[in-house]
Amino acid sequence: MTAQLERGGGVAVWRQIAQILATEIGERRYGEGAPDDRLPSETDLAQRFGVNRHTVRRAILGLAEQGLVNVEHGRGTFVQAAAIGYVIGRRTRFTENLSQNNLKTAQQIISAHKLKAEGGVAQALGLRAGAPVYRLELARRSLDTQGIELPLAYSENWFPASRFPDFPEVFAEHETISATLAIFGVKDYTRLESRIGARMPDADIARHLGINRQQPVLSVESTDVDEAGKPIKYGIAYFPADRMQLVVQGPTE
Repeated sequence: MTAQLERGGGVAVWRQIAQILATEIGERRYGEGAPDDRLPSETDLAQRFGVNRHTVRRAILGLAEQGLVNVEHGRGTFVQAAAIGYVIGRRTRFTENLSQNNLKTAQQIISAHKLKAEGGVAQALGLRAGAPVYRLELARRSLDTQGIELPLAYSENWFPASRFPDFPEVFAEHETISATLAIFGVKDYTRLESRIGARMPDADIARHLGINRQQPVLSVESTDVDEAGKPIKYGIAYFPADRMQLVVQGPTE
């Protein structure tokens, strides 16, 4: 059935389309309780509403800004599920966080380099400027029951190279930061501080999170310390704002 749009009535056509789709999402024609959580393609919607694809694309962007849909490049537009709670406390562990949400995760090492610490990295790790550090870029994804991956986080992580020699190689073998640190004798570590912010992503962040550059991301800048209070890790993690909800916990002791 062709939707009836009011042209020249004072409400932009793309807004009318967005309102119609939002109503249909509310009626669960897509998403939970529906056969498919994917909206029709831009081409199909353009034909349905008798408009060009640019108008449809603007309507979908409007839905994304409301948090109703998520646009995944190369896959389509999906009704947004409830945000995943990610707990930030004294002991913040990505894998444990996702396990508590009954989610299976996959991890990808994007890059691993040894370089000289500069500026905020050196300060956060208590190192002199120019001291060697390892920088690891990581991408984290959840896996649904059909094995489809959904990007959840992209992070940059720095470790003192003098204390953790060959950290990238050990990490590749043991797969988690906690397990890798344990190999180097750090049996436990805690979060010294977390700085939470929001921003629009640059091209790299958007690509790793599978979003467009008009969708905001949450950022967490953090420093972790060992049991003696010595910094062992500095990192910045980025999360899609429509998929993740940051939950801050107070002291647990």
